Amino acid sequence: MSDRPPPLADASPPLEEPEHKEFEPPSIAVGGLEALLARFGVMFSQMFMILLTGRFMGPSGRGLYALASLSIGLCQVPFGSVWVANARELAKRRATARELFGLSIVVAFAAGTLTSAVAFAISPVFGDRWWVLALPSLITPFVLLRAYQEGLYQALGHVRAVNALRIGRSVLAVVFIAPPILAGASSQTTILIWLMSFVVLAITAYFRLRRFMGSPRFPRGLTLYRRVTRYGLTISSFRVVEVLNERNGLLALALFATDATVGVFSIAIAATEVLLLATEALAVSTFNRISFDSREESAALSVRTMRHCVLLAAAASVVVVPASYVALPWLLGPGYGEVPLLLVLLTPNVLCLAAVRPLYSFFQVQAEKPVSMFRVTAAALIVNTALNLTLVPIWGAKGAAVAASTSGIVAVVVGYRAFAAESNARLADLRPRWSDLTAYVDLAGSLRRRGA
Repeated sequence: MSDRPPPLADASPPLEEPEHKEFEPPSIAVGGLEALLARFGVMFSQMFMILLTGRFMGPSGRGLYALASLSIGLCQVPFGSVWVANARELAKRRATARELFGLSIVVAFAAGTLTSAVAFAISPVFGDRWWVLALPSLITPFVLLRAYQEGLYQALGHVRAVNALRIGRSVLAVVFIAPPILAGASSQTTILIWLMSFVVLAITAYFRLRRFMGSPRFPRGLTLYRRVTRYGLTISSFRVVEVLNERNGLLALALFATDATVGVFSIAIAATEVLLLATEALAVSTFNRISFDSREESAALSVRTMRHCVLLAAAASVVVVPASYVALPWLLGPGYGEVPLLLVLLTPNVLCLAAVRPLYSFFQVQAEKPVSMFRVTAAALIVNTALNLTLVPIWGAKGAAVAASTSGIVAVVVGYRAFAAESNARLADLRPRWSDLTAYVDLAGSLRRRGA
Protein backbone atom coordinates (compact mmCIF):
# COMPACT_ATOMS: atom_id res chain seq x y z
CA MET A 1 0.00 0.00 0.00
CA SER A 2 1.28 3.47 -0.88
CA ASP A 3 2.05 5.81 2.02
CA ARG A 4 1.80 8.88 -0.19
CA PRO A 5 -0.27 11.62 1.48
CA PRO A 6 -3.72 12.33 0.00
CA PRO A 7 -4.07 15.19 -2.49
CA LEU A 8 -4.50 18.74 -1.28
CA ALA A 9 -8.25 18.78 -1.76
CA ASP A 10 -8.70 15.81 0.59
CA ALA A 11 -6.31 17.20 3.17
CA SER A 12 -7.87 20.66 3.32
CA PRO A 13 -9.59 21.80 6.53
CA PRO A 14 -13.38 22.18 6.73
CA LEU A 15 -15.07 24.97 4.82
CA GLU A 16 -15.70 27.01 7.95
CA GLU A 17 -11.91 27.21 8.45
CA PRO A 18 -10.50 27.94 4.97
CA GLU A 19 -6.94 27.09 4.06
CA HIS A 20 -6.35 30.67 2.99
CA LYS A 21 -8.32 33.50 1.46
CA GLU A 22 -9.12 33.14 -2.19
CA PHE A 23 -6.40 34.83 -4.17
CA GLU A 24 -6.00 35.04 -7.91
CA PRO A 25 -2.40 35.79 -8.94
CA PRO A 26 -2.21 38.86 -11.20
CA SER A 27 -1.07 38.62 -14.80
CA ILE A 28 2.67 38.60 -15.39
CA ALA A 29 2.53 42.16 -16.72
CA VAL A 30 0.54 43.53 -13.78
CA GLY A 31 2.44 41.46 -11.25
CA GLY A 32 5.73 42.53 -12.75
CA LEU A 33 4.70 46.18 -12.69
CA GLU A 34 3.60 45.96 -9.05
CA ALA A 35 6.84 44.24 -8.14
CA LEU A 36 8.80 46.87 -10.08
CA LEU A 37 7.03 49.72 -8.26
CA ALA A 38 7.80 47.97 -4.99
CA ARG A 39 11.41 47.72 -6.05
CA PHE A 40 11.54 51.49 -6.37
CA GLY A 41 10.61 51.66 -2.69
CA VAL A 42 13.31 49.13 -1.89
CA MET A 43 15.75 50.99 -4.11
CA PHE A 44 15.25 54.31 -2.32
CA SER A 45 15.62 52.59 1.05
CA GLN A 46 18.80 50.86 -0.07
CA MET A 47 20.21 54.07 -1.48
CA PHE A 48 19.47 55.84 1.80
CA MET A 49 21.15 52.97 3.65
CA ILE A 50 24.23 53.34 1.44
CA LEU A 51 24.27 57.04 2.20
CA LEU A 52 23.90 56.56 5.96
CA THR A 53 26.44 53.79 6.38
CA GLY A 54 28.89 55.10 3.80
CA ARG A 55 28.97 58.75 4.81
CA PHE A 56 28.49 58.58 8.57
CA MET A 57 30.26 55.29 9.38
CA GLY A 58 33.15 55.93 6.97
CA PRO A 59 34.84 53.27 4.82
CA SER A 60 36.00 51.21 7.82
CA GLY A 61 32.61 51.26 9.57
CA ARG A 62 30.90 50.50 6.29
CA GLY A 63 33.26 47.53 5.90
CA LEU A 64 32.23 46.13 9.29
CA TYR A 65 28.56 46.62 8.40
CA ALA A 66 29.15 44.77 5.10
CA LEU A 67 30.79 41.86 6.92
CA ALA A 68 27.88 41.69 9.39
CA SER A 69 25.45 41.60 6.44
CA LEU A 70 27.51 38.81 4.92
CA SER A 71 27.30 36.90 8.21
CA ILE A 72 23.51 37.08 8.15
CA GLY A 73 23.47 35.77 4.61
CA LEU A 74 25.84 32.90 5.37
CA CYS A 75 23.93 31.88 8.51
CA GLN A 76 20.69 31.81 6.52
CA VAL A 77 22.10 29.65 3.73
CA PRO A 78 22.23 26.12 5.28
CA PHE A 79 18.46 25.96 5.84
CA GLY A 80 17.29 29.01 3.88
CA SER A 81 16.07 27.02 0.86
CA VAL A 82 13.44 25.14 2.87
CA TRP A 83 10.97 27.66 1.41
CA VAL A 84 11.62 26.17 -2.05
CA ALA A 85 10.89 22.72 -0.65
CA ASN A 86 7.61 24.14 0.72
CA ALA A 87 6.72 25.42 -2.75
CA ARG A 88 7.48 21.96 -4.14
CA GLU A 89 5.11 20.37 -1.62
CA LEU A 90 2.35 22.77 -2.67
CA ALA A 91 3.02 22.17 -6.36
CA LYS A 92 2.84 18.39 -5.87
CA ARG A 93 -0.23 18.80 -3.60
CA ARG A 94 1.36 16.77 -0.81
CA ALA A 95 0.72 19.26 2.01
CA THR A 96 -1.56 22.18 2.77
CA ALA A 97 -0.34 25.75 3.06
CA ARG A 98 -1.23 25.86 6.76
CA GLU A 99 0.72 22.68 7.43
CA LEU A 100 3.72 24.24 5.73
CA PHE A 101 3.16 27.39 7.79
CA GLY A 102 3.43 25.36 10.99
CA LEU A 103 6.36 23.35 9.68
CA SER A 104 8.18 26.57 8.81
CA ILE A 105 7.96 27.82 12.39
CA VAL A 106 9.42 24.60 13.81
CA VAL A 107 12.22 24.35 11.25
CA ALA A 108 13.10 28.05 11.50
CA PHE A 109 13.70 27.94 15.23
CA ALA A 110 15.27 24.48 15.41
CA ALA A 111 17.59 24.97 12.42
CA GLY A 112 18.23 28.61 13.27
CA THR A 113 19.29 27.80 16.82
CA LEU A 114 21.64 25.07 15.57
CA THR A 115 23.20 27.38 12.98
CA SER A 116 23.60 30.15 15.55
CA ALA A 117 25.36 27.82 17.99
CA VAL A 118 27.84 26.70 15.33
CA ALA A 119 28.56 30.27 14.19
CA PHE A 120 29.00 31.49 17.76
CA ALA A 121 31.39 28.64 18.50
CA ILE A 122 33.71 29.44 15.57
CA SER A 123 33.53 33.25 15.90
CA PRO A 124 36.69 33.51 18.12
CA VAL A 125 38.71 32.42 15.08
CA PHE A 126 38.18 35.92 13.65
CA GLY A 127 39.94 37.66 16.54
CA ASP A 128 38.81 41.23 17.16
CA ARG A 129 36.13 40.80 14.50
CA TRP A 130 34.48 37.90 16.38
CA TRP A 131 31.32 39.91 17.02
CA VAL A 132 30.76 40.55 13.28
CA LEU A 133 29.83 36.86 13.01
CA ALA A 134 28.60 36.09 16.54
CA LEU A 135 26.03 38.87 16.96
CA PRO A 136 24.32 38.46 13.53
CA SER A 137 24.14 34.69 14.06
CA LEU A 138 21.87 35.15 17.10
CA ILE A 139 18.94 36.34 14.95
CA THR A 140 19.14 33.42 12.48
CA PRO A 141 15.81 31.85 13.62
CA PHE A 142 13.97 35.09 12.84
CA VAL A 143 15.76 35.56 9.52
CA LEU A 144 14.75 32.04 8.48
CA LEU A 145 11.16 32.51 9.64
CA ARG A 146 10.79 35.67 7.56
CA ALA A 147 12.26 33.91 4.52
CA TYR A 148 9.89 30.94 4.89
CA GLN A 149 6.86 33.20 5.27
CA GLU A 150 7.84 35.21 2.21
CA GLY A 151 8.37 31.95 0.33
CA LEU A 152 4.84 30.75 1.13
CA TYR A 153 3.40 33.95 -0.30
CA GLN A 154 5.58 33.59 -3.38
CA ALA A 155 4.54 29.98 -3.93
CA LEU A 156 0.89 31.03 -3.74
CA GLY A 157 1.51 33.78 -6.29
CA HIS A 158 0.71 36.54 -3.77
CA VAL A 159 3.08 39.09 -5.29
CA ARG A 160 1.72 42.00 -3.26
CA ALA A 161 2.51 40.31 0.05
CA VAL A 162 6.02 39.45 -1.13
CA ASN A 163 6.52 43.08 -2.14
CA ALA A 164 5.26 44.31 1.23
CA LEU A 165 7.70 42.07 3.08
CA ARG A 166 10.65 43.17 0.97
CA ILE A 167 9.79 46.83 1.35
CA GLY A 168 9.33 46.31 5.07
CA ARG A 169 12.73 44.66 5.35
CA SER A 170 14.55 47.54 3.67
CA VAL A 171 12.57 50.33 5.36
CA LEU A 172 12.84 48.83 8.85
CA ALA A 173 16.60 48.44 8.40
CA VAL A 174 16.88 52.19 7.76
CA VAL A 175 14.54 53.07 10.63
CA PHE A 176 16.56 51.02 13.11
CA ILE A 177 20.06 51.97 11.95
CA ALA A 178 19.54 55.72 11.49
CA PRO A 179 19.22 56.76 15.19
CA PRO A 180 22.49 55.18 16.43
CA ILE A 181 24.39 56.37 13.36
CA LEU A 182 23.17 59.95 13.74
CA ALA A 183 23.85 59.81 17.48
CA GLY A 184 27.47 58.86 16.79
CA ALA A 185 27.28 55.38 18.36
CA SER A 186 30.07 52.88 17.82
CA SER A 187 29.94 50.50 14.87
CA GLN A 188 29.23 47.56 17.19
CA THR A 189 26.30 49.31 18.91
CA THR A 190 24.91 50.51 15.57
CA ILE A 191 25.00 47.04 14.05
CA LEU A 192 23.43 45.46 17.15
CA ILE A 193 20.45 47.86 16.99
CA TRP A 194 20.15 47.30 13.23
CA LEU A 195 19.88 43.53 13.81
CA MET A 196 16.69 44.07 15.81
CA SER A 197 14.90 45.13 12.61
CA PHE A 198 15.03 41.51 11.39
CA VAL A 199 13.35 40.29 14.58
CA VAL A 200 10.57 42.88 14.36
CA LEU A 201 9.94 42.07 10.69
CA ALA A 202 9.65 38.31 11.30
CA ILE A 203 7.16 38.78 14.14
CA THR A 204 5.09 41.26 12.14
CA ALA A 205 5.09 38.95 9.10
CA TYR A 206 3.88 36.05 11.25
CA PHE A 207 0.71 37.84 12.33
CA ARG A 208 0.04 39.04 8.78
CA LEU A 209 0.38 35.53 7.34
CA ARG A 210 -1.85 34.12 10.08
CA ARG A 211 -4.58 36.62 9.15
CA PHE A 212 -4.27 35.54 5.51
CA MET A 213 -4.43 31.75 5.89
CA GLY A 214 -5.44 31.11 9.49
CA SER A 215 -3.51 29.63 12.40
CA PRO A 216 -0.58 27.38 11.50
CA ARG A 217 -1.06 23.62 11.61
CA PHE A 218 1.85 21.57 12.88
CA PRO A 219 2.15 18.30 10.91
CA ARG A 220 2.00 15.09 12.90
CA GLY A 221 4.88 12.70 12.54
CA LEU A 222 8.26 13.39 11.02
CA THR A 223 7.71 12.36 7.38
CA LEU A 224 6.91 15.82 6.04
CA TYR A 225 9.62 17.46 8.17
CA ARG A 226 12.23 15.03 6.85
CA ARG A 227 11.14 15.40 3.21
CA VAL A 228 11.08 19.19 3.27
CA THR A 229 14.32 19.54 5.22
CA ARG A 230 16.14 17.02 3.02
CA TYR A 231 15.13 18.77 -0.20
CA GLY A 232 15.85 22.18 1.30
CA LEU A 233 19.34 21.07 2.29
CA THR A 234 19.92 19.70 -1.20
CA ILE A 235 19.12 23.10 -2.69
CA SER A 236 21.10 24.86 0.02
CA SER A 237 24.17 22.93 -1.05
CA PHE A 238 24.35 25.09 -4.15
CA ARG A 239 22.96 28.16 -2.36
CA VAL A 240 26.08 28.06 -0.17
CA VAL A 241 28.15 28.11 -3.33
CA GLU A 242 26.02 30.89 -4.82
CA VAL A 243 26.29 33.16 -1.77
CA LEU A 244 30.02 32.55 -1.51
CA ASN A 245 30.33 33.33 -5.20
CA GLU A 246 28.42 36.60 -4.89
CA ARG A 247 30.39 37.67 -1.81
CA ASN A 248 33.71 36.06 -2.68
CA GLY A 249 35.29 39.45 -3.29
CA LEU A 250 34.34 40.72 0.17
CA LEU A 251 35.85 37.63 1.79
CA ALA A 252 39.06 37.97 -0.23
CA LEU A 253 39.34 41.66 0.62
CA ALA A 254 38.69 40.92 4.30
CA LEU A 255 41.60 38.49 4.12
CA PHE A 256 44.06 40.55 2.07
CA ALA A 257 42.97 44.20 2.56
CA THR A 258 41.70 46.65 5.17
CA ASP A 259 38.18 47.22 6.52
CA ALA A 260 38.14 50.46 4.51
CA THR A 261 38.76 48.60 1.24
CA VAL A 262 36.00 46.16 2.14
CA GLY A 263 33.72 49.14 2.73
CA VAL A 264 34.51 50.69 -0.66
CA PHE A 265 33.89 47.43 -2.52
CA SER A 266 30.68 46.83 -0.54
CA ILE A 267 29.31 50.16 -1.82
CA ALA A 268 29.89 48.98 -5.40
CA ILE A 269 28.23 45.64 -4.62
CA ALA A 270 25.25 47.44 -3.07
CA ALA A 271 24.92 49.56 -6.20
CA THR A 272 24.85 46.44 -8.41
CA GLU A 273 22.03 45.08 -6.24
CA VAL A 274 20.09 48.25 -7.07
CA LEU A 275 20.67 47.53 -10.76
CA LEU A 276 19.17 44.06 -10.29
CA LEU A 277 15.99 45.20 -8.52
CA ALA A 278 13.92 45.18 -11.73
CA THR A 279 15.06 41.64 -12.54
CA GLU A 280 14.03 40.51 -9.06
CA ALA A 281 10.60 41.97 -9.75
CA LEU A 282 10.26 39.78 -12.82
CA ALA A 283 11.54 36.73 -10.95
CA VAL A 284 8.87 37.18 -8.28
CA SER A 285 6.03 37.73 -10.76
CA THR A 286 6.93 34.70 -12.90
CA PHE A 287 7.88 32.26 -10.13
CA ASN A 288 4.40 30.78 -9.75
CA ARG A 289 3.94 30.09 -13.47
CA ILE A 290 7.47 28.87 -14.16
CA SER A 291 7.12 26.47 -11.22
CA PHE A 292 3.60 25.13 -11.78
CA ASP A 293 2.86 25.37 -15.55
CA SER A 294 3.61 22.58 -18.03
CA ARG A 295 7.26 21.93 -18.90
CA GLU A 296 6.95 23.55 -22.36
CA GLU A 297 5.16 26.65 -21.08
CA SER A 298 7.61 26.96 -18.18
CA ALA A 299 10.63 26.74 -20.49
CA ALA A 300 9.22 29.30 -22.92
CA LEU A 301 8.44 31.72 -20.08
CA SER A 302 11.92 31.19 -18.59
CA VAL A 303 13.58 32.24 -21.86
CA ARG A 304 11.31 35.25 -22.25
CA THR A 305 11.98 36.29 -18.65
CA MET A 306 15.74 35.96 -19.22
CA ARG A 307 15.55 38.36 -22.17
CA HIS A 308 13.56 40.92 -20.21
CA CYS A 309 15.83 40.62 -17.18
CA VAL A 310 18.90 41.41 -19.27
CA LEU A 311 17.13 44.33 -20.98
CA LEU A 312 16.08 45.86 -17.65
CA ALA A 313 19.50 45.37 -16.06
CA ALA A 314 21.20 46.93 -19.09
CA ALA A 315 18.83 49.91 -19.06
CA ALA A 316 19.46 50.45 -15.34
CA SER A 317 23.22 50.24 -15.89
CA VAL A 318 23.10 52.88 -18.64
CA VAL A 319 21.50 55.30 -16.15
CA VAL A 320 23.19 54.43 -12.84
CA VAL A 321 26.82 53.85 -13.85
CA PRO A 322 27.40 57.28 -15.49
CA ALA A 323 25.47 59.00 -12.69
CA SER A 324 27.72 57.39 -10.08
CA TYR A 325 30.72 59.40 -11.32
CA VAL A 326 28.93 62.61 -10.37
CA ALA A 327 26.72 61.60 -7.44
CA LEU A 328 28.77 59.25 -5.28
CA PRO A 329 31.72 61.54 -4.42
CA TRP A 330 29.25 64.27 -3.48
CA LEU A 331 26.93 61.97 -1.48
CA LEU A 332 29.46 59.77 0.31
CA GLY A 333 32.39 62.13 0.76
CA PRO A 334 36.09 61.25 0.59
CA GLY A 335 37.38 57.70 0.50
CA TYR A 336 35.01 56.29 -2.14
CA GLY A 337 36.55 57.60 -5.35
CA GLU A 338 37.15 54.08 -6.70
CA VAL A 339 33.47 53.05 -6.58
CA PRO A 340 32.42 54.29 -10.09
CA LEU A 341 35.26 52.35 -11.74
CA LEU A 342 34.33 49.26 -9.74
CA LEU A 343 30.76 49.61 -11.01
CA VAL A 344 32.00 49.63 -14.60
CA LEU A 345 34.04 46.48 -13.96
CA LEU A 346 31.07 44.79 -12.27
CA THR A 347 28.55 45.60 -15.04
CA PRO A 348 29.18 42.34 -17.00
CA ASN A 349 28.47 40.42 -13.79
CA VAL A 350 25.21 42.35 -13.35
CA LEU A 351 24.01 41.34 -16.83
CA CYS A 352 25.04 37.72 -16.24
CA LEU A 353 23.25 37.51 -12.88
CA ALA A 354 20.15 38.97 -14.50
CA ALA A 355 20.23 36.29 -17.21
CA VAL A 356 20.72 33.35 -14.85
CA ARG A 357 18.18 34.31 -12.17
CA PRO A 358 15.01 33.03 -13.95
CA LEU A 359 16.59 29.58 -14.27
CA TYR A 360 16.45 29.04 -10.50
CA SER A 361 12.66 28.62 -10.50
CA PHE A 362 12.81 26.25 -13.46
CA PHE A 363 15.44 23.92 -12.02
CA GLN A 364 14.39 24.04 -8.36
CA VAL A 365 10.64 23.42 -8.67
CA GLN A 366 9.65 22.70 -12.29
CA ALA A 367 12.46 20.29 -13.26
CA GLU A 368 13.24 19.24 -9.65
CA LYS A 369 16.94 19.21 -10.54
CA PRO A 370 18.65 21.65 -8.17
CA VAL A 371 21.92 19.86 -8.88
CA SER A 372 21.93 21.57 -12.28
CA MET A 373 22.14 24.98 -10.63
CA PHE A 374 24.75 23.62 -8.25
CA ARG A 375 26.97 22.87 -11.25
CA VAL A 376 26.43 26.41 -12.50
CA THR A 377 27.33 28.11 -9.24
CA ALA A 378 30.16 25.68 -8.49
CA ALA A 379 31.83 26.37 -11.84
CA ALA A 380 31.50 30.10 -11.24
CA LEU A 381 32.84 29.81 -7.67
CA ILE A 382 35.93 27.90 -8.79
CA VAL A 383 36.78 30.60 -11.33
CA ASN A 384 35.88 33.39 -8.90
CA THR A 385 38.01 31.99 -6.07
CA ALA A 386 41.03 31.35 -8.26
CA LEU A 387 40.91 34.85 -9.72
CA ASN A 388 40.34 36.50 -6.33
CA LEU A 389 43.33 34.75 -4.82
CA THR A 390 45.41 35.83 -7.80
CA LEU A 391 44.15 39.37 -8.46
CA VAL A 392 43.07 40.79 -5.08
CA PRO A 393 46.60 40.84 -3.56
CA ILE A 394 47.75 42.74 -6.69
CA TRP A 395 44.81 44.96 -7.69
CA GLY A 396 42.71 45.05 -4.53
CA ALA A 397 39.03 45.85 -5.10
CA LYS A 398 39.51 46.10 -8.87
CA GLY A 399 40.78 42.52 -8.91
CA ALA A 400 37.69 41.38 -7.00
CA ALA A 401 35.44 43.11 -9.55
CA VAL A 402 37.21 41.48 -12.51
CA ALA A 403 36.93 38.09 -10.80
CA ALA A 404 33.19 38.55 -10.24
CA SER A 405 32.45 39.49 -13.86
CA THR A 406 34.53 36.65 -15.25
CA SER A 407 32.78 34.12 -13.04
CA GLY A 408 29.41 35.57 -14.08
CA ILE A 409 30.19 34.83 -17.72
CA VAL A 410 31.08 31.26 -16.78
CA ALA A 411 27.76 30.90 -14.91
CA VAL A 412 25.73 32.03 -17.93
CA VAL A 413 27.49 29.64 -20.30
CA VAL A 414 27.16 26.61 -18.02
CA GLY A 415 23.62 27.52 -16.90
CA TYR A 416 22.15 27.99 -20.36
CA ARG A 417 23.71 24.78 -21.63
CA ALA A 418 22.04 22.88 -18.77
CA PHE A 419 18.74 24.65 -19.45
CA ALA A 420 18.93 23.87 -23.18
CA ALA A 421 19.42 20.19 -22.39
CA GLU A 422 16.17 20.20 -20.38
CA SER A 423 14.08 22.39 -22.68
CA ASN A 424 15.50 22.20 -26.23
CA ALA A 425 16.01 25.97 -26.10
CA ARG A 426 18.41 27.54 -28.57
CA LEU A 427 20.97 30.26 -28.01
CA ALA A 428 19.17 32.38 -30.62
CA ASP A 429 16.12 32.43 -28.33
CA LEU A 430 18.01 34.82 -26.04
CA ARG A 431 18.36 37.45 -28.76
CA PRO A 432 16.25 40.53 -27.83
CA ARG A 433 13.22 41.02 -30.07
CA TRP A 434 11.35 44.10 -31.12
CA SER A 435 8.28 42.66 -29.40
CA ASP A 436 10.19 42.71 -26.11
CA LEU A 437 10.51 46.49 -26.38
CA THR A 438 7.01 47.13 -27.69
CA ALA A 439 5.60 45.16 -24.74
CA TYR A 440 6.68 47.98 -22.43
CA VAL A 441 5.16 50.58 -24.75
CA ASP A 442 1.87 48.64 -24.80
CA LEU A 443 1.92 48.27 -21.02
CA ALA A 444 2.53 52.01 -20.57
CA GLY A 445 -0.35 52.81 -22.94
CA SER A 446 -2.64 50.41 -21.11
CA LEU A 447 -1.83 51.98 -17.76
CA ARG A 448 -2.32 55.48 -19.18
CA ARG A 449 -5.76 54.55 -20.52
CA ARG A 450 -6.67 52.91 -17.22
CA GLY A 451 -5.59 56.03 -15.33
CA ALA A 452 -7.66 58.21 -17.64
